[in-house]
Amino acid sequence: MFRQVVDVDALTAWTDVLGETFTHDFVGLSANDVEEARPRLAGVVVDERFELWLGEVGGRPVAAGQLTLPLCDNLETSEVEAYVRPTDRGQGHGGGLLELLLGRVRDHGRIRAILEVPELAPPAGAEATPAQRLARAAGARPVLRNVRRMLTGSDVTDETIADLRSEAERYGAGYELVHWVDRAPADLHDNLAALMALMSTDVPLGELDWEPEAWDGARWAGKEQLAIAQGRRRFATAARELRTGRLVGYTDIGVNPRLPQYAYQWDTIVAGAHRGHRLGLLMKAANLQLMRASSPEVRWLNTWNAESNDHMIGVNDRLGFRPMERWIDWQLDLASVPAPAR
Repeated sequence: MFRQVVDVDALTAWTDVLGETFTHDFVGLSANDVEEARPRLAGVVVDERFELWLGEVGGRPVAAGQLTLPLCDNLETSEVEAYVRPTDRGQGHGGGLLELLLGRVRDHGRIRAILEVPELAPPAGAEATPAQRLARAAGARPVLRNVRRMLTGSDVTDETIADLRSEAERYGAGYELVHWVDRAPADLHDNLAALMALMSTDVPLGELDWEPEAWDGARWAGKEQLAIAQGRRRFATAARELRTGRLVGYTDIGVNPRLPQYAYQWDTIVAGAHRGHRLGLLMKAANLQLMRASSPEVRWLNTWNAESNDHMIGVNDRLGFRPMERWIDWQLDLASVPAPAR
């Protein structure tokens, strides 16, 4: 019933399951298409190892799963995702797929699995969604609450964005903005790597066991090249301190030109010593202007923040983002859960 995805035909079926699932479950949110997922067929992609699994009944795809194994840090941890077509739920496919993926986690010698579970409305008469029930039944516990927020094209005008940028600029003396699309100048890679490392230490993680990530210029360049190979466009804005010439903040938005109505706010960070100058608002407003000028087709811009990240949520609220649903990270410590017979 389950087979590993190793060719483009199986990958097409895998992305079809994700596409139908996202269309049914979410507003303004798209799944990866074939070109975005294609690099994962190689297994190792930059700093992660991937396994994709497809569930079928009578040759008809019904479920899709992904196992992600970090390779540069967090070497005891894995990330597990499982999706079931809306019309095929309630038949045991999700439970079977999750059991397979957790078995693969053990096979790789990892002791921890992170499952991301959106808090959708449970079925009529149920206290929890099927995904929540599966996570609990596996022995996982919720450790980090995130909220997806979305900005639609009608939620904010160009004039409002320009006004917010002008407001933030009044507090940003001593800094300048740097912009690029797709590729950052090579002399910025080390600065950007240092900022990316802060994404694993300076953002709220709740009770999630996640080690500080090890970043260098080569890892940054690899991630950048991967986005290009996936056909994604990246609009980026950084804040540079004039006194030292170093980047002290960064934000980026990703757009798939094949699905141009959807966009994703990826990372935003300001180094601790430089907070309090409204650099987050300044960078995000300027980057919205950059994205809108180049991709006017974008209708939905999505971002995720920890529920406790009051500062960034405040910035997003001012820009016009509105909450959609919670996405909960569930952590499963495999050492505390007996492995099922296989």
